[in-house]
Amino acid sequence: MKHLLARFLMVGIVVLATGIATASQFELGVEGRTRLALTVFNSNLTVVRDQREVVLPTGEIELEFTDVARTILPPTVSISSAASRGFSANQQNYRFDLLNPNSLLERFVGSKVKYSKFLLQEKGYEKILREGILLSINPEIVKFGDVIEISPEGTISLPYIPDDLNTSPTLVFKGENQKPGKQELTVRYHAAGVGWEADYALTLEKEASLSGWVTIRNQSSSDFAVDELVLVAGDVNRNPGIPKMMAEAQHMRATASFDSASPVASSPGDYHAYRFPGQVNLLNQDMTQLKLISADGIRYEKSYRLASVAQRFGNQAAQESSPAVWISIAGSRGSGLNKPLPAGNIRVYERDKASETFIGESRIGHTAAGHKIDISIGRAFDVSANRIQTSFQRFGEREAEVGYRIEMTNDKPESVVVSVEEQLTGDWTIISESQKGTKRDSMTYVFELKVPSQSSTELEYSVRFKW
Repeated sequence: MKHLLARFLMVGIVVLATGIATASQFELGVEGRTRLALTVFNSNLTVVRDQREVVLPTGEIELEFTDVARTILPPTVSISSAASRGFSANQQNYRFDLLNPNSLLERFVGSKVKYSKFLLQEKGYEKILREGILLSINPEIVKFGDVIEISPEGTISLPYIPDDLNTSPTLVFKGENQKPGKQELTVRYHAAGVGWEADYALTLEKEASLSGWVTIRNQSSSDFAVDELVLVAGDVNRNPGIPKMMAEAQHMRATASFDSASPVASSPGDYHAYRFPGQVNLLNQDMTQLKLISADGIRYEKSYRLASVAQRFGNQAAQESSPAVWISIAGSRGSGLNKPLPAGNIRVYERDKASETFIGESRIGHTAAGHKIDISIGRAFDVSANRIQTSFQRFGEREAEVGYRIEMTNDKPESVVVSVEEQLTGDWTIISESQKGTKRDSMTYVFELKVPSQSSTELEYSVRFKW
């Protein structure tokens, strides 16, 4: 009977030991990384794909995936294995309580700590040690014997670093692995703090040349050695609640720096992606430019446009103004300007034999390959307009007729053509015009007014409104 009881006890112990077996723990750091890919959007969003290699046994696994971006958005995390029946996670945690003076001291509130300082004695400086109980931090409140001191002088000495503090942001995955040996794991997540924008320089001679660069700002507090960099132009719909969740988790910073060949443009869905070959190093708090485009032999046109609003409710005072100056370019196969261009700032320079002059700056939107680009660079200096309301007559409560005279003066050494764009609202009809215009749309009537050099040209028209 005693032998039988002993056998039952041994079986119970074995079963108990099996039931409380813990998962095998592994740390997978950047030394195991095989590839890092970043897809960066205009909207300060980055999708990170981090591939690392690890050797795992079969069974329950707890995997610490270290050195992820500090501005990671935890709900976006996923992990996958390239191996069939490889590691599969059923639980994941994000440890963002990082090692710093405050987090370290918090672990020792209520415990003994040592303070040291050097005091000048007769024979020189002597190190004085005191031991007390840390009652609180920010500021430090310490009990030394029967005395309580606030912000005591000296250097704090602690016996160890607690295990729950990480030196870098860490993802912890728990799951099962059915295939032993080496396998490649890919962790994908979204992160904030990295964004980009495009800048262009257009130089005008007989023909124009265009250079374009992308400027990347990394403010994610993380360094990235990127093997594949993709910049995506386009507006992506995002849930506004996710950035708030990330911000509550932690606030961080970052950078960028790279040297690369010209990018390859592609169109994933309704966006355009620009892939930069070669490795790219993104370092904390750097801002670097990458070459996007270089094109020569571009044909361009300079135009003058005067936009005004016709008043239908009463008399309007005379207006003096100058037409806006526009530069228009269009892509062609011969010019090299045959690729889609992301939105960005564009600066225009005019070059002659003696010098190069900055003549204006504007912003262009996302532009499909080969489409026309209109650039507003300012207002004409030597071309002016005087706009006078010549008549106003009401017909009942909801109808009126208005007349205008526009005198355009050109002091330039060459003739110019000014597009006079009259903005008209409601139901309108042109009654008379001294020069034939065209209806561009339901709210715009345009006159192409040719003005000789050192001369003036007048335009008169009347319009009837109904509303």
